[in-house]
Amino acid sequence: MGSRLMRHLVWERPPKISSLKSGAPVALVAGGSTPSATETLKIDASLTPRDTAIYLLHIGAEIEQMLMVQYLYAGYSVGGPHLTPEQNQIAANWRQNILKVAREEMAHLATVQNLLTLIGGPVTFDREDFPNASGMYPFPFTLEPLTKSSVGRYVLAEVPSDDVLEKLGLLKEVQAIEAYVDSDGPRDKVHRVGILYSKIKEYFLLPKLREDPTAPAPPFIPSSDIRAESIRFQVRPEEWGLGQADLLILSAADRKAAADAIQKISDQGEGSGIDDLPNSHFGRFLDIYRNFPEDWSPAKPVAKNPKLCADDEGDLITDEVARIWADLFNLRYRLLLMLLTHSFHIESTVEGDPKSPRGLLISWAFGEMYHLRSISEILMGLPLGDETREICAGPPFLMPYSLALPVHENNRWRGHRDLLTASNQSIAMLLEKAAPETHAYLNAFAAANDRALLQIAPLIGD
Repeated sequence: MGSRLMRHLVWERPPKISSLKSGAPVALVAGGSTPSATETLKIDASLTPRDTAIYLLHIGAEIEQMLMVQYLYAGYSVGGPHLTPEQNQIAANWRQNILKVAREEMAHLATVQNLLTLIGGPVTFDREDFPNASGMYPFPFTLEPLTKSSVGRYVLAEVPSDDVLEKLGLLKEVQAIEAYVDSDGPRDKVHRVGILYSKIKEYFLLPKLREDPTAPAPPFIPSSDIRAESIRFQVRPEEWGLGQADLLILSAADRKAAADAIQKISDQGEGSGIDDLPNSHFGRFLDIYRNFPEDWSPAKPVAKNPKLCADDEGDLITDEVARIWADLFNLRYRLLLMLLTHSFHIESTVEGDPKSPRGLLISWAFGEMYHLRSISEILMGLPLGDETREICAGPPFLMPYSLALPVHENNRWRGHRDLLTASNQSIAMLLEKAAPETHAYLNAFAAANDRALLQIAPLIGD
């Protein structure tokens, strides 16, 4: 069964200008009205402008999380004892760059939630599990170690338009990357993320603000549906930014600020010109692809799509200790998503009090990101199973059965309490079975859970 979000979304590759017949209808090209060989996006549904924007922003949120998770997995896989010191240095630089891109995708995800909040749409931290071949995503969602082919897909997902590539002199090189990636599957499976954001931007801009006001374009969101007061519920850089200037956590109180935010995150992905190309996601992955070694692997031999359920597709984790770590990882990943979702339902205080309920949620969410990184690195040092000890396990990033929040606020806190309590049960098992060198971390982990449980108790109100 296909993705529900995919129902109204159609990706098309229009004919080249030379093959168009005079007077023939032309599909709308996201980001412009001129037909080209670049892929196009079409909405095949009777939706209002606001509803369409919410629909597309939900797709954008899924894509940002999907990319972030895959980049994290690929980044964590890089390096290891199988490399020489010189090779490890190269791998360390690539790991740093990939994880930086993943952090920037996290910031893009926050900006998308802010835009949803601006127009009164529900925030979403949902995404689909693997295996997934939904045409909604740039390419099928796969957790895998870093390879030249996977880097090629990352390049193609973040790639600018053909017109920009032509100006940069990179069109032939990207076409060669397409040909290389084609060996793993059809090119149509890789969609440009920038097309989606170009389409979203059109719904925020009045005709007079568009690059070509006379070009055919979708109707814009009515001004009455753009709520400036929603800024109180949007996240700010000082809350999510970790003091890093490159993290684009952008809020908006009007349509122009929203359109500007969309353009900025698009530019950070694709690059807006030759000067900022090296710092864009496209540029960083292109550099890794160009220098990818042919005679050694920068990544450890880690699982592809690690799983705990035998009925799922992927590499089954059977090692007893690795399974407990993987289960703990899934609990904390679920907790992270629930904390983030909950934070958007609480109004921000002017001073951003870190001890307020909203401040606690955001602070704990960032703590979860560090826990997920630590557990991922531990998992990638454990065997997949007794019969597959040459392959390392990995973090499953399993999506929970639901991210829906309870209606009443105290029940939302009960949900966090339950996940913390379940985590302590897994930690207790690991203290019995895991390697002694992990015990200090596990004890500190349990102590942090206990402190959080004490803070949650009065918020539940029992």
